[in-house]
Amino acid sequence: MKWRRGAFFWTSLSIFLMVALPLALGEEKLLEMYITKCPRPNIVVAEVKTEGKIERVRVKLAGLRVPLENPEIYRQALLRLRELVEGKSVGFDFALGFTPKQRPWVGYLYVEQGDGEPCIVNAVLLCEGLAVLDAKTAGRNLLGYLLDMQEKAQKEGLGVWKETPKKGERKEEECPSCVIRFPAALAQGVPQEFPSERGGQE
Repeated sequence: MKWRRGAFFWTSLSIFLMVALPLALGEEKLLEMYITKCPRPNIVVAEVKTEGKIERVRVKLAGLRVPLENPEIYRQALLRLRELVEGKSVGFDFALGFTPKQRPWVGYLYVEQGDGEPCIVNAVLLCEGLAVLDAKTAGRNLLGYLLDMQEKAQKEGLGVWKETPKKGERKEEECPSCVIRFPAALAQGVPQEFPSERGGQE
């Protein structure tokens, strides 16, 4: 009899949590802000209405590190961020552990896509390989999701994860002297000699 009461209690609690928790989380409203400019790929300047007045704040995108060592990716990331948010009203949510008292604000920007569903701008930049995950500012609530987005970019070789040949690295078939000397020597039926094979003699 006791185990039935215990099973009923745990079943009831599970159902309550499955129904009530999403409703409670869904009630949390995003802070609306207007993005006036994007000076860096992970920093925006925004106007926020607080207590009836407009406040200007700098916002750092949580979980993003800008690839300063790669000017081309940096430029692409900045252009992409401007395309997504500059001159638009967006939703904002603080990363877990960050508050309005801190400057700059640290959190996530949400923009509506064509289908009306919001997307997280921070995740878009990671997914396209235009930024690298910064776990210190990501916040625990979205760290796993942002990590998944970065891994997706890594697998697809996008942006900073694109493989480029190292300087000075050359494939054998790209060697100009090999391409020029060997076919000519083979066409004449003459074996190619190297100084090392002749013992260094002239």
